[in-house]
Amino acid sequence: MTLLLAGCASSGNLPPVYHPPRPPGAKAVQEGVRKAAAEVKLTGALETSAVRPTDHGPGSYFACLRQGSGPSDRHPAYSVFFDDDAYKGVQSSVILDTCEAQPWVPFN
Repeated sequence: MTLLLAGCASSGNLPPVYHPPRPPGAKAVQEGVRKAAAEVKLTGALETSAVRPTDHGPGSYFACLRQGSGPSDRHPAYSVFFDDDAYKGVQSSVILDTCEAQPWVPFN
């Protein structure tokens, strides 16, 4: 029995090494924001926030997204999620995302 177990332990089938996700690059953010805006049917000018890490949602990093607004307009915010350069999805922003407190910049 010992020989049998020793043979299994030395088979070399080790699990892959974990590499934590990296923040997405600028091109990946642009593509992901475009996909997200289309999914939630935003039109016209868009605004985004900086990419930040997160411990909730379908990705490890996210950026906030909303339709462009004037000083008196209020539009709902969305969170756009990424792992590395991979777009992982979009969902309505939650309080934990603090999107409303973030500086918004026009999206080009």
